[in-house]
Amino acid sequence: MRLRKRLISLPLYAVMTGLVCFLPGGCGSVQKHDENLLIVNFRKDQPLRYQMTSTRRTTLVVQDASTGKKQGSQQETVESLEMVITYKPVKVDPFGVTQIEGTCESVKVNRNSSSGKNPTTSDALENLKGKPFTLELSPSGKIEDFKPLEKLLFDAGSTAFDNSRKDMRVKNPDMIYDFVALQWYLWDSIASVPNPMAGVTPGMTWKNTQLIAWPVPIPQPPCRITTFTLDSVKEENSQQKAVIKSTYQLSDKTAAGFPQPYEGTFMMRGLFGFLQNYQFQSLAGQGEQIFNLTTGTVESDVQEYDLVAKAAFLFHLGTSIPYLTVHQTFSVKLLENR
Repeated sequence: MRLRKRLISLPLYAVMTGLVCFLPGGCGSVQKHDENLLIVNFRKDQPLRYQMTSTRRTTLVVQDASTGKKQGSQQETVESLEMVITYKPVKVDPFGVTQIEGTCESVKVNRNSSSGKNPTTSDALENLKGKPFTLELSPSGKIEDFKPLEKLLFDAGSTAFDNSRKDMRVKNPDMIYDFVALQWYLWDSIASVPNPMAGVTPGMTWKNTQLIAWPVPIPQPPCRITTFTLDSVKEENSQQKAVIKSTYQLSDKTAAGFPQPYEGTFMMRGLFGFLQNYQFQSLAGQGEQIFNLTTGTVESDVQEYDLVAKAAFLFHLGTSIPYLTVHQTFSVKLLENR
């Protein structure tokens, strides 16, 4: 008899079938007749350590609006973030809210510019090293309460400002939004399943709207439409693993329900200090997540996309139009606990 694999992400189904499991995290698969029900949850006695990275290459090209010809030489900035985060389940409730505590064991940001004007100060995000934060997750894996994390990010964001000038607030570049995106991306593939009780079989697709880690705080942050596909379920080392593919395109929606790490008005330092009125034109890319269905954990996740945006100079420069191309890569890898 051929088994039909399904990915279930709601504890109500487990209750209906006499199971006690919770998503996200991990419990093994449970067979019922001809179905292989794959239910995932956190285990209170099992912290998870992840290495997370974000790399962004931003290229600025100026074109003449009337001729379309390139003006001057292009400028390029490369930013990279590497961190290790441990997630420790504090309270696991199969029927309600699960609370986890995250701790940034290490946070390192590097930034280089083709202009040679590299920052002399540390990135504000590096202030998170060693500081714990809590998140509360719904039974479907959605982050419901992030107030403690928002407070931590606000405190970190306040260190991004140069207070030496009295006439204006100047903000140094930082990768706080990259950190935010990585937290929300981690469980989105499961949390966004629209009808979890029906399961997800290989070949099926579902969508979610996700934050784009745009390096400039703007009133309406851009979003992408992510299409997930359960590509296959494979066996490796006697464990069942789901291969979840993803593709991305630009969304006309704006981000909502995310931490706000800054307040007030300010001017950006560096490349983005001379630009305004961003118009996001296109986004394309793909990714792949490996989800261990036997242990109930995300083992790895890689995302890569290109974003094109049109902007305007802060000061009028005739027919010169700046265009930005952003090549973004995110990666997540499960590490062995110490």
